[in-house]
Amino acid sequence: MTGETYVRDVMVPMTQAIRVTQTIVAARQRMQGDMRVKSLVVVDDNDRPLGAVRYNDISAAEAGGTVADVMVGNIPTVSPDQSLADVTGLMSEHDIDRLAVVDSSGAIVGELPRNVLTLSETHGTVGTTGESLSDATAGRDTPAYQVAQNMTVIGDDGGKIGTVKDVLSDALTGALTHIVVHTGLIFGHDKSVPADLVDSVAGDEVRLKAAKSDIEALPDIEKAE
Repeated sequence: MTGETYVRDVMVPMTQAIRVTQTIVAARQRMQGDMRVKSLVVVDDNDRPLGAVRYNDISAAEAGGTVADVMVGNIPTVSPDQSLADVTGLMSEHDIDRLAVVDSSGAIVGELPRNVLTLSETHGTVGTTGESLSDATAGRDTPAYQVAQNMTVIGDDGGKIGTVKDVLSDALTGALTHIVVHTGLIFGHDKSVPADLVDSVAGDEVRLKAAKSDIEALPDIEKAE
């Protein structure tokens, strides 16, 4: 790749976010479910970024508290039009592993994880695509690779969450990273769910390692203008 790389070239859908009112236990479970995640973006009820909660902060916190009790404020956000060179070092400075990407109004349009930033420096632009899984990846021995569009998505509490609208994969490796779940009926919302939360696939059902309420608390995927 030649020329300058921008945040928009490597950003991914926002999935690692948690509401400020959720419990410390919920935040801890989220990060323990995927040990690669060391911080979550904290958002308000309107999905506006407020700061971050870090695993090191919640691991020793009292279980009865909320994210508001342990979150770190004044975490910078980034714009899709910023150069990656401008944001290098921000995550290390604040000891986090992702930054919220926001538009000119401050609304979240994605996230910039540390691992994507590292991959872009090594291999060039990395992102996600809306294409279905290829034949080469569909046979991998993990439940997530059996997910297909229109499957019913069920939480670990037995509650129906919605249906699979799409699958997202890494443009560099072809690895499945997220599934897009459409919740509700006519006026539903799209949620980007990490592939690591897929517990099992049987028939036309996808079962997750998270409850319906946890998935519903994820920020909605912004619709393209």
